[in-house]
Amino acid sequence: MTPQRLLTLALVAQAFLLVWNLAVVRRPRARKWGSGAPLLSCLVPARDEEAVIEGCVGALLGQHYPNIEVLVLDDGSSDGTAARVAAQADPRLRLVPGGPLPPAWTGKNWACHQLAAQAVGDVLCFVDADTVLAPDAVASCVGELRESDLGLLTLLLRNETVSLAEQVLIPMVNYAFLALTPVAVVEHARHPDLAIGIGPFLMVTREAYTASGGHAAAPGHLVDDMHLARSIKGAGYRTGLANGTDLAQTRFSTGLRPIWDGFSKNAFGALAYRAWFAILAIAVLVPLLVLPFVRLGLGLLAGEPLDGETVLQVGLIVGVRAAAAVATRDRIWSAPLHPLAVLFWAATLAHSMVLAYSGGAVSWKGREYAAGEPATERPKRD
Repeated sequence: MTPQRLLTLALVAQAFLLVWNLAVVRRPRARKWGSGAPLLSCLVPARDEEAVIEGCVGALLGQHYPNIEVLVLDDGSSDGTAARVAAQADPRLRLVPGGPLPPAWTGKNWACHQLAAQAVGDVLCFVDADTVLAPDAVASCVGELRESDLGLLTLLLRNETVSLAEQVLIPMVNYAFLALTPVAVVEHARHPDLAIGIGPFLMVTREAYTASGGHAAAPGHLVDDMHLARSIKGAGYRTGLANGTDLAQTRFSTGLRPIWDGFSKNAFGALAYRAWFAILAIAVLVPLLVLPFVRLGLGLLAGEPLDGETVLQVGLIVGVRAAAAVATRDRIWSAPLHPLAVLFWAATLAHSMVLAYSGGAVSWKGREYAAGEPATERPKRD
């Protein structure tokens, strides 16, 4: 069998993987709860989130769920974050002042740890400050958590993309889970490395959070969401992924440089710092998803007749990307630019590995950390 035919078969297999995942990663169904609903604590870490915090908190207070508290931790904000939260007078809302960051902790891990310590709910829902939930989101997800007997539930989210860079690159997040990850295998595997956590929305039972050690299990880990999911699975609880793109919207990054910094910070850690896995991912996915476009482009420039198999390969790649975009409400027009997104992702993964092994640093929310595992805060540069 020729390499060209093997490539085609691999792309067909990817299309079947997408179809399988679309059946597995279902949308949580709407549910109504009475006064006996478990107490839910919505926990929002906030550091300089003045521009978005009101929308996030307002959506949480507007949930169609009868038993809820909302805690916002002000993590040393230098803007009006705390004032905007305090201005929302609601007995279900509490503003928690954050304590000084201890050594060997990342800022978000420490903020989430403090929130969990203050919360009184049977279910904890960690929500990023730039995430806005639909009114039925909490009720639907608490039901999914209980019905599927999960310790942790996370969501594919609708991506708010404004700049051109966001519209081309950010759909890679949902695409990676739907078109590159065998979700059913991951969810049923016992190995703790095989777990999925997507930071803007993580719902966990109090029991699973406590048994796993919560955010204190690896306080210096840069990829807090994935590591929390792994810790919960390691403690013997099931984790699950649902399609929440009609329930939650977030904005992962704002522009090309923040996307590069964010992907570089998280990419290697998201693969559990497994160098062999990262190298394999780059060596397989880049040729698989880029070479057909290169071959088609070179043929067109040379004026050669179109090769039917190459056209089929490009069609499969664009079709899978477009189908994933439709399923997750991402921008479909950027599907033909998918090779650019793949090359960008591969570059950030390579950069993330270099940072981890060279003792480099990453900056996030005004703090600087050593790359790799574990992370420790460095003195802030002047």
